[in-house]
Amino acid sequence: MDLLVIVFFITAMWLIRKLAWNVEEGTNEQRERNPELNTKNFDMHERRLEQFSKSKYKNRMFYIGADGTCYYYSATGRKIFC
Repeated sequence: MDLLVIVFFITAMWLIRKLAWNVEEGTNEQRERNPELNTKNFDMHERRLEQFSKSKYKNRMFYIGADGTCYYYSATGRKIFC
């Protein structure tokens, strides 16, 4: 019985994270003008990277460096190049 409760709890947390974690913020127009608002639209993400050199995509802030490379920071603070 305890195992069933643990499995249910883990499944519920996974569903909540999957459905609510990557929520888009603001309207389309607001997201287009503000790169710090979260988006799930990859095309909008690329446009914002070109225009502002940064964009928040699926709750992760991406940056374009001076040399044109794309990167983000990991949870430990390391630069991860993409």
